[in-house]
Amino acid sequence: MKVLLLSLFVASVWGLAPIFEKLSLIRTSPFTALTIRFMFTTSIVVILSILTGNFKEITKVDPKSLLWICLGGLIGGIVGLLVYFVVLKENLTTRVIPLTATFPLFTAFYAYLFLKESITMLRLIGIILVVIGVVLINWSSFVR
Repeated sequence: MKVLLLSLFVASVWGLAPIFEKLSLIRTSPFTALTIRFMFTTSIVVILSILTGNFKEITKVDPKSLLWICLGGLIGGIVGLLVYFVVLKENLTTRVIPLTATFPLFTAFYAYLFLKESITMLRLIGIILVVIGVVLINWSSFVR
């Protein structure tokens, strides 16, 4: 029950964030908004890391883990978010968010490809349902 409630809390927070991001892009360029977002977020994380004593763990991260962390940040945090901000600035939030929220489909594919995780029949059915859901949410975009 705790996992369900916390996961729903995260989903509700992540559902609210695009509203603020869309509002920020009305009078700001995507790159500027992304820069400010990362500066603010980095400041908060560094302060929390120092206050909790977790900051000293940074020196203990092995080089291979550091590489994976940096690649994840580069691909998802910089490239992905910058393109997301560009698309969000020019399109309806209700159109962009469902499309970008299909990332678990890609994660399942990449996990199969690189981590050798299996794609079970149940997972495949879920993937199909997600695709159907995105098509239904964006139906007017597809039938034009």
